[in-house]
Amino acid sequence: MKQPTIIVALCAITMAGCLSPRRDNSRFFQLSPVGADPTSVASRQVLVGLGPIKMPAYLDRQEVVTRVAPNRLELSSEDRWAEPLDSDFTRVLAQNLASDLGTQRIIFYPWYNTTLVDYQVKINVYRFEADKDGKVDLTAHWQVLSGTGKLLIVRDSSYAETAKPGDPSDSAAAMSRALGRLSRDIASAIETAPANTAAGSA
Repeated sequence: MKQPTIIVALCAITMAGCLSPRRDNSRFFQLSPVGADPTSVASRQVLVGLGPIKMPAYLDRQEVVTRVAPNRLELSSEDRWAEPLDSDFTRVLAQNLASDLGTQRIIFYPWYNTTLVDYQVKINVYRFEADKDGKVDLTAHWQVLSGTGKLLIVRDSSYAETAKPGDPSDSAAAMSRALGRLSRDIASAIETAPANTAAGSA
């Protein structure tokens, strides 16, 4: 008579374990803007149109991606981006450009046809990740166009930063630094580009 009682008790314990809420160990991360380059000098209150910005499809996910081999990636089971990485990238890039150029006149693609920008920045990101050893790689093709669509500058850039291996917080900081370097190069290109008189710069 005691054996069925034991079996029932074990079943009850098992069911209780299945029904109890599982602990969520997710950690959420964001990129962050960097300070303006103290050597840069903003001379014009330009209106910059930012975009389109294209990210590789493998980064279109909430999980933090780590490269563990040249042809293999791993998705973290706990580490997440707090927002889509393309949105985070664009937002922080805009903050960096505003700081480096000394202007708050940054608008996002697409904008109205009646909006006359001074410059448009297009970016195609090829790689933006950390590897298992903590090396961060940001590789991108970018263009600066006049407000009338004339191609002024085209570059392929690659930036390497180092983070503590296995530390996603430090990786996010290193990725932010790499993005800051891209931002400064774009700002420098805009500063040296010819004024776009057709758009009516301030």
